[in-house]
Amino acid sequence: MKILSLAPLAGPGLEKLRSLGDLEIDPWIEHVPIRMTAGPDLIARLDGVEVLIVEPDPVFGDVFDAAPSLRIVGICRGDPVNIDIPAATKAGIPVLRAPGRNADAVAELTVGLIIAVTRGIVASDADVRAGRWVIDERIPQQRYHGNEIGAMTFGLVGCGAVGRAAGEKLAALGGTVLAFDPYADADDLKQLGIELASLDDVLSRADVVSVHAAVTPETRGMLGEAEFAKMKQGAFFVNAARFAIAQEQPLLDALRSGHLAGAAFDHFEGEFLPADHSLLSMSNVVLTPHIGGQTPQVVENHTQAIADGLEALLEGRESPNVVNPEVLAEFFAAQR
Repeated sequence: MKILSLAPLAGPGLEKLRSLGDLEIDPWIEHVPIRMTAGPDLIARLDGVEVLIVEPDPVFGDVFDAAPSLRIVGICRGDPVNIDIPAATKAGIPVLRAPGRNADAVAELTVGLIIAVTRGIVASDADVRAGRWVIDERIPQQRYHGNEIGAMTFGLVGCGAVGRAAGEKLAALGGTVLAFDPYADADDLKQLGIELASLDDVLSRADVVSVHAAVTPETRGMLGEAEFAKMKQGAFFVNAARFAIAQEQPLLDALRSGHLAGAAFDHFEGEFLPADHSLLSMSNVVLTPHIGGQTPQVVENHTQAIADGLEALLEGRESPNVVNPEVLAEFFAAQR
């Protein structure tokens, strides 16, 4: 069986994949500049390929129509947003995903962003580099005050794999952790030191509100003017998920007015901020360029998830990581 991976692979799962077929690895991220393969270029590479593994490379209807040998697609992400699931389902092709692969990595970055913005690490670093000791007759020890984690309440908006991991880490450091998630189980979260609460409670009680919800029609823009107004005066807003959960203008207004003491982000609409964007001029904002999942362990995790899922399918077993399980009966029948 021929397996083509345009995603980076590593760890024990890599050996399992090699045992399952003839594996070619050509990771998109190892090309300089990066190279994502799509449409006719992708189709040209799929001659004889039975298993395609991708990360950001888009796989849409034309690919499924023009690649008769393709049997399985693996997407090395938790949310298969770049895969045409209806087209895959129509073609009878199961799509494997890698849920939770980056939970610890993004959770750790979240904790880092929280500490960075609440303790003024980035702003004070800039002061040191610029030779600023006294500003408006105040020394650094007068300008930079921040609470310890154990003295703060953290409110999580969304508590899936990343939110759970972030909440567990913050609770372990002594923080009080609340979470709003209509799909979460209160008893399950309680074991991690997280209290399930309403959105109003999370916003009004938290010193730091941290976003971990996926962008869906239900969640897009869910935090607007009314929601930011409910947050404590002097609270902080951290978003290591997708920027679109918050409405941009009310967020900027809350930062400009001082209602929010600061914010930190690891994602922006369109990935990049234009050079004149207001966030770039705010010294109380910490910005990172979507690096939450960039660890070797994330690659090992998604490799293992795809390898385990592929092994299960080839052995005629269902995998919980299949996005479109409705195709499995036909898929397994074809293998007999």
